Amino acid sequence: MTGKNETAMPPPARPGRRVRAIGWFGLVLVFGVVLAVAATGTRPAATDAERVDAVAKTLRCPTCQGESVAVSEALISQEIRADIRRRLTAGESPDQIRAYYVSTYGEGILLTPSATGTGAAVWVLPVVVAVLCLAGLVVAFRRWRTRGALRATPADRALVEQALRADRPTDAEEVR
Repeated sequence: MTGKNETAMPPPARPGRRVRAIGWFGLVLVFGVVLAVAATGTRPAATDAERVDAVAKTLRCPTCQGESVAVSEALISQEIRADIRRRLTAGESPDQIRAYYVSTYGEGILLTPSATGTGAAVWVLPVVVAVLCLAGLVVAFRRWRTRGALRATPADRALVEQALRADRPTDAEEVR
């Protein structure tokens, strides 16, 4: 000490639960807005070729394994792309064109599952699992924090002393 009248500074205050809850809420809100903008922020295709490509990317090639109509060079994919071009020129919407191919080939023609019925589970289930995992982590971290440091009980200490005594060599063993 220097002899001056010094006062100890209190430690900085930790944010309360309400402040932390507001922070988490803000984080979730920002994440939700970014996700919504990313999901709905696609611009419509400008040229006819881009419009055909946009629809073709959502349809699976009927004969190829895991390729879209847009990238497949199979004859059926080329015919489907030409049909999509004709339908778009005739004024059909991309949804109407996809509905036609679903009625012709079934739901399996779509590369992205529908967001209704059982197809909705494909979109909802990963989000539900992620939220449950996050909630589980929050619960686990809170339990660890509130549990505090573990302390040895007198019974634990006695057990350690007994084990240490059993491991010590006797005087007769040391002489050998």
